Amino acid sequence: MFKPERLGTELVRKKLKKLGIEVTEAQLADIKAQFSRIEGDSFHFEFEDSQVFDAGYKSQEQLQEALNNFFDELIADLNKFSEDFFSDLPSLIIKTTDQLSQNVLKDLKKDSKRMLKDHAADISFFETDLRGVYGNAFDLLEMLIVISLEAGDSFNNDFRSKAASANDYVFDVLTRLHARACQVAYEILVLLKAGLADGAHARWRSLHEISVTAFFISTNGNDVAERYLLFDGIESFKAAKIYQENCARLGFEPLSAQELSELRYAHEKLVERFGKSYSFDYGWASAITNIARPTFRDIEKAAGLIHLRPYYKMACHNVHANPRGIFFKLGLYPESGDILLAGPSNLGLTDPGQLTALSLAQVSTVLLTHQPNIDRMVVCKIMMELEREIGEAFSDAENSIKADIRHNNGFKED
Repeated sequence: MFKPERLGTELVRKKLKKLGIEVTEAQLADIKAQFSRIEGDSFHFEFEDSQVFDAGYKSQEQLQEALNNFFDELIADLNKFSEDFFSDLPSLIIKTTDQLSQNVLKDLKKDSKRMLKDHAADISFFETDLRGVYGNAFDLLEMLIVISLEAGDSFNNDFRSKAASANDYVFDVLTRLHARACQVAYEILVLLKAGLADGAHARWRSLHEISVTAFFISTNGNDVAERYLLFDGIESFKAAKIYQENCARLGFEPLSAQELSELRYAHEKLVERFGKSYSFDYGWASAITNIARPTFRDIEKAAGLIHLRPYYKMACHNVHANPRGIFFKLGLYPESGDILLAGPSNLGLTDPGQLTALSLAQVSTVLLTHQPNIDRMVVCKIMMELEREIGEAFSDAENSIKADIRHNNGFKED
């Protein structure tokens, strides 16, 4: 668009038009050709007599006089155009891209039904094929989730009133953690059925944290359970400060001075009651761990679940934007080379599937053994057996896929 022969030709046409000369297509082509092979500081124009007279000139000589400063003016126009163009370039780009994006988006919306229908057909075909291999594993995991959910619901209904009257904070924490664990397990199941192993593994990270917290609080009793529940006041004040610092940029209204003051007062009272270490992350666990600023790893160790840390760290790669997260993918076959996985895969479901069954069974067992009886012990053993079967079902399904890949690609068996 801004090549000299194109830009220069357009400027010449406009300048000649100001002089009254309407150039023909053939003359424009000749001018463009001169720009393409420009040498020196001269241009050669040839006009028909009719063009000269129609422009109001009495002779070719009179027109020549009007063109005496033409080249100098053309250079000045080119320089001015360059200066104006580059000074206006940011706004021009914004204006141009705004218009282009609106036009392209309009066309995309017109074609969206066909595009989305084709995409949905591809996804449906993939998920049907995936279920054909992992169907048993999916069903067993969903069965475990339903059993866990129903057992937790029954436990909560049986003991909620009694626990409230006895200030049983452990019961309150465990039931709330268990409800959240069931919800997260459902989310993981949806991701697994969609072939999104890395996303499922990332969500298991949360489920593992819930399991560790449940073990830790169940083991250490009512005092730490109360500290955990009250810690919401610490986190609320921290969240309020972050919100207050950024609300203007987000276009939101700031918290009132009274709201912020009430949150600060609640924070200060908690720190006054439990000590300075309570104000730090995981401060609710500091008294039990005897660490001023405990980490999740400290809680994990105290809960007896530190052996799962390798899986936890692996899951962290799918949560954070670290380099390992872009190179390691559960959904890729080891010999897949430089493939960039940007969607579902039929590989990598075993780890998140098995770990989800394990952590959900752990949380459920911690809850049900808070008030054990024969029926609840039986349910715990059923879930532990299901957890074992789920791991085997996912492993068998994935191994069958890997065997097909090795066979089809000529990989040798180990």
